[in-house]
This record gives sequence, structure tokens and C-alpha cells, in this order.
Amino acid sequence: MFSLVKNYLLEIIGILITFVSSKMTEPKLKLIFKKQPKNIQPVKAEYKYDTWNKWTDKSSKVNFVKSGKKAIGNGEEKLARELDITNLGGQNSVIDLKHNILGDISVKDMTKDDCILGAEGAELLRTIFRKIVFPLLSWCEKYKDTDKYAKDIWESLEKCYGRSRINLNKGIERFELCNSNLVALNQILDDLMITIRTKNKDAKNEALNSEYIKDIYKNMNGKSLIDKLNDCVRTEARISTLIIVHKTKGWLIVKDLDKIVCPRVTLGSPRINYIGR
Repeated sequence: MFSLVKNYLLEIIGILITFVSSKMTEPKLKLIFKKQPKNIQPVKAEYKYDTWNKWTDKSSKVNFVKSGKKAIGNGEEKLARELDITNLGGQNSVIDLKHNILGDISVKDMTKDDCILGAEGAELLRTIFRKIVFPLLSWCEKYKDTDKYAKDIWESLEKCYGRSRINLNKGIERFELCNSNLVALNQILDDLMITIRTKNKDAKNEALNSEYIKDIYKNMNGKSLIDKLNDCVRTEARISTLIIVHKTKGWLIVKDLDKIVCPRVTLGSPRINYIGR
């Protein structure tokens, strides 16, 4: 009796298996037994540095010229679209954009010319002038009537260089130095450093042994004025990713900091330029 029941149950199970198998199509069976991939790693975006990336269709509908939003500069919204960034820096933020790979981004529009640095750049510039340039003026004013070398430098400071309409003295006081005036000031300080290093230490020269000259020499620290201003404008690229935007060329991620220079000073701030832009 038991064996009959057992055979009967086995027949029923076989019929059920046959029925279920006939109802399942081949793709469904493959889906059931298909092995799922393990630990799929997302493909990381690769970016080109120190070379122009063309604007693509991703940002074709975004205007390059800044919108009416406060603290949003030219090219920022267009670049954000290219980099799939949705949140732009606010009015009180020194960072223009944030990216999951590039980090904090500072955007500079160099379509027409070099561009100006913000408040931090202005503060660094004023520190350089306070420690080096203004003491030079004070030294000249004090000794120009008694020392020939101080008089010669003062006369050089009273001149206009290149196409500048104001002399070097006034340019320093106004924090307005065109490239020609800046180069001239740099040369004056270079010549002064050479004179200090080569002068006879035993010579009783009150002017060249003054505290003004000692402070200038110490604060120059073996660098030129232009070297110091270049360091000043490179600071922003050291603490964030500097990206230059251009209306027609596209956008460029700065990697080689030696290509960032300060060509002039305007509105109390150093200008920033990229060699080869």
C-alpha cells in the first residue's frame, strides 16, 4: 500500500515539473541563473590640464556672459553645466564652484584681458607694498637731499614709463601700476639689492646703512618684487583649482603654476594672467 502511494506522488511531482518547465521561456530561465557582476567600479572622468577644453553641447544653451545673479561671474554657469555641477558659490563665498573630483574651483574669465584678484589678493599685495615699496619711498624722501644714490632713485620714481600717464610715485600711492611702471619699479629694487650686497661694509654711508634699507633687504629675501607678486597671484591656485574660461576657446584647468603671473596692479589689487592663453 505504501509503495503505491509513493509511486502516485512521484508521478504527480513529475507532471508538475513538466508543466512549470513548459510555461517558462528560455530568456526567463537565463535571467534566473545569470550571474550578477560583483563590485562594479564607476568610470572616473579624466580631465586635461593646461590645455583648452572646448565648450560642448552640454552647455550650448547656457550664456557665457554672467546672469543677473549676484556673485556669479562670466562663464561660471556654463562651466558648471560642463562639469555637471548644480550648486554655484554664493555671494559671500570665495569659491565659485565645488566638484567631487576637482574640489573647490576658482573661475577666472580671460576672454579679453588678464583679470583682477579678489579681497585676499589685495591683502597680500598691500602687505608686500607695506614691507618693501613704501619703506623705499620713505627712505628716498629722507635721504634724497643728502645722498646722491637716494636722489637718483627718487628721480627715477618721479618718471612715467611706457604709456603711463602717471609717474611711478603716484602709481604706487594709488596702487595703480601698469606693466611698464611695474617693471621699472622691479628694476629699481633689483639695482638697490645689488648695491647693498656689493657696497663697502666699512663705508660710512648713513643712507645705505639705515633701518629702511635693512628692512627692505630682509623682506625682499633674495627675491625680486615681480617674483613676490607672482607668488601672490599663485596663492589662489594653490588653495583651490584655478580654471580659466574663455568665451570662444572654452575652459582650461591650470596645473603649471609657473604660467600664472602678475602683469600689473589696478584698483588696489594684483592682476592675474596665464602665459600662453
